[in-house]
Amino acid sequence: MATAESSITSSDARANTRTMPYSVTRGAQFYRPELDALRFMAFMSVFFCHALPFDDARHTHADRAWQWMQDVREAGNFGVCLFFLLSSYLITELLRREYLQTKSVHLKAFYLRRILRIWPLYLSILFFVGGVGVFVRPLHMPAPQFLAYLLFVGNWYAILSPAIYNPLNWLWSISVEEQFYIVWPTMAKLGGMRVITIGSLVCLPMSLLAIGLVERFQQHLEVTLWLNGLVQFQFFAWGALLAVLLSGTTPTLSTIDRTALVAAGGACWLAASGICLLKRPGVDPGLMKVCVGYELVAAGCVCFFMSALGASVSGVPKFVIYLGKISYGLYVFHGLALSAMTALRQHIEQRLSLHGGVAASLFVADRISGLGITIAVGMLSYKFLERPFLNLKSRFTFVRSRPV
Repeated sequence: MATAESSITSSDARANTRTMPYSVTRGAQFYRPELDALRFMAFMSVFFCHALPFDDARHTHADRAWQWMQDVREAGNFGVCLFFLLSSYLITELLRREYLQTKSVHLKAFYLRRILRIWPLYLSILFFVGGVGVFVRPLHMPAPQFLAYLLFVGNWYAILSPAIYNPLNWLWSISVEEQFYIVWPTMAKLGGMRVITIGSLVCLPMSLLAIGLVERFQQHLEVTLWLNGLVQFQFFAWGALLAVLLSGTTPTLSTIDRTALVAAGGACWLAASGICLLKRPGVDPGLMKVCVGYELVAAGCVCFFMSALGASVSGVPKFVIYLGKISYGLYVFHGLALSAMTALRQHIEQRLSLHGGVAASLFVADRISGLGITIAVGMLSYKFLERPFLNLKSRFTFVRSRPV
C-alpha cells in the first residue's frame, strides 16, 4: 500500500531553492516508527486473508472450525481499511504541520511527492503484467481493464465488470487512495484543518448513504460495496479526524490499556466478519448489518491505531519496523507471489497425485514460500526501484518524516 513519508537534508534544502519556485524550509521532524510496525500488521492481515483457503462446497455451515477460519480470513480484508486510516492520518498530520510552518499547502510539491512514492512501483508492476499477459493467459488484462488501472480508476472498473477476471485485483486500493489524494490537499490549502474537519464529517454520512444505495443491488455486494471509493472514504475521514483531534500529541497509555485496545480491535473486526458477514461472497446480510459492520471495522481500525500510537518500539524487532517501511512493495507483490506458488503447488499435486496430509503440508509450504518471495522481492524493489525516487522527494519536502 502507499505510505506517507519523506526526508530532507541540508544539501537538499539548498538545492530546493534552485529547483523549486519557492523555498523549502526545514521543519521539525515527524516520524512515528511504531506506525511502521502497525503498517506491517495491516499487511500481514491482508496477506493471511489472501493466503488462507476460501470457502467452498466441500464444507458445510455445521463445520464450526472451518467457519471460524473463514471469519478470521475475511476479517483480514480489513487490513486495507487500516492502511487507509494510517495513510490519511499521516498525510493530514504532514499537511497540518506544513500549513503551520509555511501558512499554506503547496499542491505542486504534494503531488510530486505522491507521484515519486506511488507511481514508479505501481506503473512498473502494471506494465509488467500487461506485457507478460500478452503471452501468459492467467495474467492477461483486457485493454479497458489495463487503461482503468493506468488511470487509477481500477476499483470502478471492477465494480462495473465484477465477472471479469483481474490478475491485479488487490491493487484496487491504490486507485481509491489516489482518488483521496485528488481532493484532500486542496481542502487543506483552502481552509486548513477546519475544512479538513468539515470534509471528514461529511464523508461519514456520505459513506453510509453510499452503502444504502449500493445495497439495493443484490448481486456481487462483496465487490460493489467493498471496492466503492465512497464507502471506503470513511476510513480516510477517521484518519484525518484523529490527526486533527490529536494535533501532533500522542496518548499516554499503559501496556494493559494498549493490550485491551488490540483485543477490542480484533473483536470488532471478527464481529464485522462473522456476525455482520461483511465481504462474504454471495451473501446479502441486509442494510442494517452492513452499516453496523462497516462501523465495527472503523472502530477496530481506531482501536488498533490508538494501541500503537505513542507506544515504545524498544521491544519491537527492527526487521518488523523495516518491513512496515517497505509494506507498499509487500502489498503490491504479495498477490503475484501467492498466485505463482499456487500454480506450482497445483502442478505438483496433479503430477504426483497428492492428497490428504501430504497435500496439506505442501499447501502450508507454498504459503510460507509465497511470504518469503514477497519479502525478498519487496526488499529488492525498495532498494533498487523505489529508493532512488524517494531520495528525490526531499527536494519537495517541507516537513521531514521517515528516513529513506
